[in-house]
Amino acid sequence: MSGANAPRQVGAGPQRRVLFGLLDAAGWGWAGVRAVAWTLVIILLLGYIPDRAYYLVVSPTVDLGLNLAPIVNICPAENEGLPCPAPRGALLPWKSASTPSLPGAGTGGALVQAGSRLYYVGGYADVAFDENAVVSDVAAAEIRADGLSAFSAVAPLPEPRARTAAAFFAGKAYIVGGTSVDQHAVTSVFVGAPDATGAITSWAVEPTLELPEPRTGAAIVTVSDGLILIGGDNNANVPQSTVWKAKLDDTGNLGAWAPLSELPASRVDAAAVLVGDAIWVWGGRDESGPTGIALRGDIAVPKSIAGGHSVATPSPEQTAQGDAAVGTIYRWRATEGDANLPSPRSEAALWSANGILYVAGGNTADGTQLTSMLWAAPSAAGGISSWANVPQSDLPTGEWRAGAHGTVIGASALLIGGLSASSTSEPATLVAGTSPKAPVFRLGILGATIPGLAISGEVGQQLGYLSAAGAWTLNFVLLLAAAVVYAQRERAAAWLRRKLGRKGSATY
Repeated sequence: MSGANAPRQVGAGPQRRVLFGLLDAAGWGWAGVRAVAWTLVIILLLGYIPDRAYYLVVSPTVDLGLNLAPIVNICPAENEGLPCPAPRGALLPWKSASTPSLPGAGTGGALVQAGSRLYYVGGYADVAFDENAVVSDVAAAEIRADGLSAFSAVAPLPEPRARTAAAFFAGKAYIVGGTSVDQHAVTSVFVGAPDATGAITSWAVEPTLELPEPRTGAAIVTVSDGLILIGGDNNANVPQSTVWKAKLDDTGNLGAWAPLSELPASRVDAAAVLVGDAIWVWGGRDESGPTGIALRGDIAVPKSIAGGHSVATPSPEQTAQGDAAVGTIYRWRATEGDANLPSPRSEAALWSANGILYVAGGNTADGTQLTSMLWAAPSAAGGISSWANVPQSDLPTGEWRAGAHGTVIGASALLIGGLSASSTSEPATLVAGTSPKAPVFRLGILGATIPGLAISGEVGQQLGYLSAAGAWTLNFVLLLAAAVVYAQRERAAAWLRRKLGRKGSATY
């Protein structure tokens, strides 16, 4: 057979292996690895880097890479010594603000926000506890961008009240139950509606909302279709476990109170809030005194229905609620162990914000004055795991509070009214920031967080666009240069060798 007709030998010579010998340099595997690598490089240069360049201009911090498990954290000085990063729910250290002009002694009243005004309703006339020294005064403060204005007297209640439950719902403020000058607990409900200026200029008794039984010191929570009143004392000063709901009817008014599933234990002077599809009740006391047990009431929701030919598989929660009517409470559960308050207390300030429950100040069962602040963030699945505390968020030394009201206005938490450590009424309002700053620098696995320029407004946005466009353009030019060099890699290598050779020959 002639040499011209001899078959060509494919793959003659030794095959070159790459990637630690795992792949053939001329095979499809290595070609695929290079294709993926170049795709990632293109995404990095033309997508990720321009995106980071934009946020480097407009954001206070920028994440680079995958910042997993940061081991180095640096926070700004504005956090005033809070742990870094600040735990969720932690407040900046408390500071004294102006003294409010509250009705009477500033104790035993109720806070309710209606639009841009905060109302302090009723309460006791003097600091020495006298259940009959009840006032009908109402004071209001404007909610401004820079905080809360001073309180001033506005339209009073029809009758004196203290220890009421107050809520704003469907455009009206409701003052429910409470203590009068001659009864420990009453059944009446007062209603006030803001006028065209947004102010409540009058209050009226609402006969259709009269309670089934007298209650004082009850907790109230707003839900999507009405108000729910929880616990409280009856007229014989006995803590109760009743739960009633006033539901919104087709006319836009609340109907008569109807019973719901009762609490597993009585509760007075507690707080209540809706978190997801559950009502949380915490703080206050039961028939044995101050309690650290929090209660969770699960609300029945519409059940999901599978579409097409699939069979609906109910979730465990849907199975638990059974045939309970939507909007009712089908189950109450009590916390245990670490989920209980570590120090049950009476007359503590109780409030909630962003799904977090707070407890501050108050007294222990033996009368010890507490300045610590605790908080918990209930989850839909696990509930409360524990109560958190950092010393920096506690009340300042000597600023103990009892019977104060906690609320959140804008980016600030306020403690208003109550008694101070010197047993004086109307102590200075305490103010704490609710938004600690995020770390300005973090270093973790495969990434870091670095400070940004944080240029705000239209100027910052336009500069951010220019920064992103500049990064994209530069990276695109680099990609084009890399493509040219790769296409002419023999000539590029020869040129590089010449340059390196000339440099080396000039060196003696």
